[in-house]
Amino acid sequence: MTIAKTNLVNTFTGYVKDLNSKIKTVKSEIASGQNTLTSDQQATVTSLSATIKSYSTPQASITAAQNTISVAQKAIASILPIMNQMQQLAAQASNTSIGSSDSMNMNFRFQQLFTQIGKLATSAGLNGTNLLSGTAGMNVITGTDKTATSRSYVNSVNVYGMMTMGLLSNIKVDSPDNARAAMSALQSAIAQINNGQSTLKITSAKLATQATTLNGLASDSQKTIDTLQKADIVKLSAKLTQLQNEQNVDYQLISQLDPTAYKTLKILSLTTS
Repeated sequence: MTIAKTNLVNTFTGYVKDLNSKIKTVKSEIASGQNTLTSDQQATVTSLSATIKSYSTPQASITAAQNTISVAQKAIASILPIMNQMQQLAAQASNTSIGSSDSMNMNFRFQQLFTQIGKLATSAGLNGTNLLSGTAGMNVITGTDKTATSRSYVNSVNVYGMMTMGLLSNIKVDSPDNARAAMSALQSAIAQINNGQSTLKITSAKLATQATTLNGLASDSQKTIDTLQKADIVKLSAKLTQLQNEQNVDYQLISQLDPTAYKTLKILSLTTS
């Protein structure tokens, strides 16, 4: 065999081996459903994965805050009707024509309702945070850069504080004068609670918006990762067919130029496939 012919066989043999390597890669990608990434693509996936992970902290913090607000809102929804009942009792007890026995009975019922409010307020906590008992409120992480703009605060509606040391402390309706004082205190307390309830709604809406933003950013990052990693089986199958066709052409040329080299190459191909 001439030198030129030998060089030609070697050239096509190199083509076959290169195509065989590519075919193995494509077959592997089809089997796993994952693309083989370049170093730059892998770096991008690593970076985006870290970004997605960084969103988990504010997402969890916002979820915890939303759940805590929800518990407080449900308790307020139960407390306000009870306060209205107390106002009605106080209005009745403010009548100077009511006898002392009736006043005592009304006050007994009034104090029962007062106790119910206390139980509702003190049981409105979640995971150690109670927005209706205490002035601490709740700090919320809303971003990833650890600055003030990545934090938010949920103000408390300290119902229990009103009852123990504030507007509602020691209120009673055992006399017309005390009943009138109770009516005034209840009116002010209800106004404060309504304001607090409105603030909680506004805060909850803002947190929901931020959660949607974070979820969107995480979703976009994940879509980019999926685009890089997930194999397009249809395209890969077409590519595999093309590579195999190219390889078959090269095999045919080699078999015509050097049958022995062709047989050796086919055996090598079978042992490495």
